[in-house]
Amino acid sequence: MVSSVLKRHLDGDGGIRQLLPIAVPMILTSVFDTLMTFIDRVYLSYVGKTELSASFSAGITSWMCICLFVGLIGYTGAVVAQFYGAKRYTECPHVVEQSLRLAFLCYPLCLLTCWLGAFTFGGEGHDPEQARLERIYFWYLSFGCIVALLRGAYCGFFAGIGKTKIIMVANCVALVVNLTVNYVLIFGKFGCPAMGIRGAAIGTVLAGLAMALIVMFQYYREIRKPPFVGTPSGFDWGKLRTLVVYGAPSGVGQLLGMGSFVVIVYLLNAYGADVAAATTITFNWDNVSFFPLIGLQTGVSTLVGQFMGAQKPELAERSAYSGFKLALSYSICGVFAFCLFPHILVGVFTPEGEGLDYAQVRTIAIPMLRAAALYLLFDAIHLISSGALFGAGDTLWTTVLNVCLSWIGALGLWVTIRILNVSPIQAWITFVFFVMFHSVIIYVRFRLGGWKNIRMIQDKERG
Repeated sequence: MVSSVLKRHLDGDGGIRQLLPIAVPMILTSVFDTLMTFIDRVYLSYVGKTELSASFSAGITSWMCICLFVGLIGYTGAVVAQFYGAKRYTECPHVVEQSLRLAFLCYPLCLLTCWLGAFTFGGEGHDPEQARLERIYFWYLSFGCIVALLRGAYCGFFAGIGKTKIIMVANCVALVVNLTVNYVLIFGKFGCPAMGIRGAAIGTVLAGLAMALIVMFQYYREIRKPPFVGTPSGFDWGKLRTLVVYGAPSGVGQLLGMGSFVVIVYLLNAYGADVAAATTITFNWDNVSFFPLIGLQTGVSTLVGQFMGAQKPELAERSAYSGFKLALSYSICGVFAFCLFPHILVGVFTPEGEGLDYAQVRTIAIPMLRAAALYLLFDAIHLISSGALFGAGDTLWTTVLNVCLSWIGALGLWVTIRILNVSPIQAWITFVFFVMFHSVIIYVRFRLGGWKNIRMIQDKERG
C-alpha cells in the first residue's frame, strides 16, 4: 500500500520524478547564490557590524532598482517553455534573441533608476557612516547590472527547455570566483590592499560575469544542434510583444514588491545599528530557507509552462502540487532549525574579538529568528503558487495582488513603528503576520484555477 501511494505521487507526467531533474539543479543554483551573499556577509561581519548592515541594505536597494528589468527579461524562461512544450523548437532561441535586444535597451534605464535609488541612502534615522558604505557597495553593483540582464536571457533558454544543469555548473563556478576574490579583496590577501566593502562589491560583480560568460558560451553551442537548427534570425515583434506583455507585470511586481521590502528594512534599521545587524542576520538565515525554494519555483514554472504550451492544464496543475510537496518537506527542516538552534545560527554572524561587540545584537536576533520560523511554510506555499501562476501566464492579476499585499504589509509595519512606537521584536512579529497573510491570498488565487484557461502562445499568434 505504501509503495502504491508513493508511486502515485512520484511517477507519471507532472509527478515528482519529472519535476526533480529540472528543479534540483535550479535548487542547487539558488543554494550557490545564497552561499555567495551569505559568506560575503560572514566576511564583512569580521570587518564590522556597520559594514555588515550596509552590504544588506545597499544590496537590496540595488536589486530594487534593476529588478523590473531583470523580471521582464527573466520571463524568457516561461515563454521558451511554452514554445518547447508546443514542440516549436526552432522558435525557442528566437525568443532569446529578442530578450537580448531588450537587455541592451534596458541597461541605460537601469542606470537611471539606480541614480534615483541612490538618493534613498542617508534618510531619517540612518547612520551617516552606514550611508557612506552603502553608496560604495551600491554603485559597483549598479554599473555591473548589465551582467544580470544578459544572464537572465541566456539562463531563461536553459530553464525553459529543462536543461538546468548548465545553469547549476555556471553558478558553481561563480561561487568559487566570488568566495576567492572577495576573500582576497575584503581582507587584503596575496599583496592586495584590504578593500573592505568595496572589495565585496567588486568580487560579486566578477562572479556574475563569470557565470554569464559560461552560460553564453553553452547557449551558442546548444543552438547549433538539433532540434534548434534552423532558428530564424532578426527582429520579431510578435515574440517581443509576448515577452513584454507577459513579462512586464512580473518585472513591475518585482520592483514594487522589492520597494516595499526596502521600506521594511529601512524602518527596522532606524532602530539603530544593533537592530540593523540583527535584522541582517535574520534575513540572511531566512535566505538560506527562501532561495532554494526559488530554484524549485523555477522548476515548477518551467514544467507548468511546458504543459500549458502542450495544452495539458491538468498535468500543469499536477506539476504544481508536486512542487508543493517538495517545498513543504524542505521548509519543515528550516522550522526545526530556527526554533531549536537559533543561538548557533546567530553565532555565525556575531564573532568575538577585539573591537567587535555583538552582545546586544545576539539578544535581538535570537527571538527574531524564532519568530521567522512561523512563516517558512507560508513562504513555500507562496513561491510555488506564484511559480505555477507565472508559468501559465497569469502575470497581471497575480502581480497586482502581490504588490498590494506587499505594500499593505509595509504600511502596517510603518504604523506599528512610527505611530504605535512598538519594540523591535513586536515590529518583527507584525512583519511575520503580514507575510503569512500574503501567502494565503496567493494560494487562494492558484486554487481558483482561472490560470488553466490561459493560452499564451495563441494570444501571441492572434496579436
